[in-house]
Amino acid sequence: MVPPKEDEYTDNPRLTKAFKRLEKKLTIEILFLWVIRLLKDGPKYAYELKQEFQDRFGFSPATVTNYTVLYLLEKEGIVKRTEVVVDDERIDRKYYALTELGEKLFEECKIFLEDTFSILFSDLKS
Repeated sequence: MVPPKEDEYTDNPRLTKAFKRLEKKLTIEILFLWVIRLLKDGPKYAYELKQEFQDRFGFSPATVTNYTVLYLLEKEGIVKRTEVVVDDERIDRKYYALTELGEKLFEECKIFLEDTFSILFSDLKS
């Protein structure tokens, strides 16, 4: 392993590779949880979700990632898709909504994350 160059060191923890990895792990790599959170507010279409990631949460996953996550959630029965048809030849929008399983999954994830944060940070002194 090559040691970092002198100019790669920083006093800002948010600029370190370690922090950037954490940021990615808690955003893009658990994108399904962010999708579920947005769908708790009601059905949305894929592009609308992409816009809300940036507006509400401050990060922007790749468009293909967004669609892949929705496909996988639908396949598992966590979300359901409703196609709104304008005319006989074209689907206007595909809306995604949470299923009962999706609601339960969100609650289980919330408990897991709360427990994890409690274990990780509980005995630290300020």
